[in-house]
Amino acid sequence: MIKTEVISKKSIFKNAVVAVGFYALGRGTESTSKFNSNLKGELKAWEEGYLILLKVAPSGKELWLQKSGESMKWIGKQSKEADLIVVFKNLDTAFKIITTLSNVHTAFVQNRIMVYGDVSQSMVLIRILNIVQSYLFPPFLSKHVLKRVPKFSFAQHMGRIRVYTTGLLFGY
Repeated sequence: MIKTEVISKKSIFKNAVVAVGFYALGRGTESTSKFNSNLKGELKAWEEGYLILLKVAPSGKELWLQKSGESMKWIGKQSKEADLIVVFKNLDTAFKIITTLSNVHTAFVQNRIMVYGDVSQSMVLIRILNIVQSYLFPPFLSKHVLKRVPKFSFAQHMGRIRVYTTGLLFGY
C-alpha cells in the first residue's frame, strides 16, 4: 500500500507545540479562574454551561472550555455544539500565537482566525485569555502577546506560582 499523505518533521513539531500550548492554556484557564477576581467578573457575562471551542482547522487540535459555577473547566472533546467557536485557519497561525511570535489581535486583523457565535462574547473570551496569558507568560514574553503587560502585586506573583505548579499539573 502506498502512503499518499506525507507529514513533514516541521508539522510534527508544530502539532506537538500546539497540543502542549492548548494543554497549558486549558489548565491555566481552569486554575486562574479559581482565584482571579477579574476573570470571575468576566465570567458573569456567560450562563452556566457556556461552551467554548478553540480549534486548529486542518490539524483538528482542539481545546474545549466550559463555564462551571464561578470558574472555567478544561474538558475533553464534546459531541454537542459549542456556544462560541474560534478557529485558527492553519497550523502556522496557531503555532505563532502559542509561541508568542504573533498575538491574537494581529491574527484576527489579518483574517487568520474565524469566530463563530456572538462576537461580543468573543471579546469576553479575549479578555479572559489575556488574564490567563499574563499568568502563564513571564513579563518579557507577555509584551509580545498582550497589548499592555500588567504590573503584578505580590499576591498575583503567588498566583502565577500556583498556576505554574498545581495549576498546570492538576488544574487547581
